[in-house]
Amino acid sequence: MGKSIDIKKKSIDDFYTKSRRKVIDWFESGKLKKKSGKWTDEFVRYLLIFPDIVYLLIKLSIDKEVSPKVKGTIIIGFAYLISPIDLIPDFIPVLGFVDDLLISVVLLNKIINSGDEKLKEKITYYWMGEEDIFLKVKEIILIMNGLSSRIPKSISGFFKKN
Repeated sequence: MGKSIDIKKKSIDDFYTKSRRKVIDWFESGKLKKKSGKWTDEFVRYLLIFPDIVYLLIKLSIDKEVSPKVKGTIIIGFAYLISPIDLIPDFIPVLGFVDDLLISVVLLNKIINSGDEKLKEKITYYWMGEEDIFLKVKEIILIMNGLSSRIPKSISGFFKKN
């Protein structure tokens, strides 16, 4: 049984590392800005915490002390994240992850606002990011509201340049 847990932990850690590296590579290459528009520079720093959020949600979903209701909410969110059908297809650089990040943040915001203090302690315990997760979730939701009008233009621009 211990070996099975070690294998699961390794695959979670591998996904986390690969996702973070992929976003950093896109950003550093400058291809994002060319294809998606200038706003992506502003947004990439938020995308960099997407692997942190996914890691946190995975940890919460396997924690024995987290309620089945919260785990069910997380599973529904993961169903969208792994689904090949997205609002914005994942093959579009940066934009493809916007909806995934938004779903993850909205899901995490719902969990945070549940009022369960023990759950908030678990969130703090499992959080791997450098910034305060509670403030970051609020910030991303505000930014996403502001960016929502720019996203359709960027999708259109992406397809025109290809």
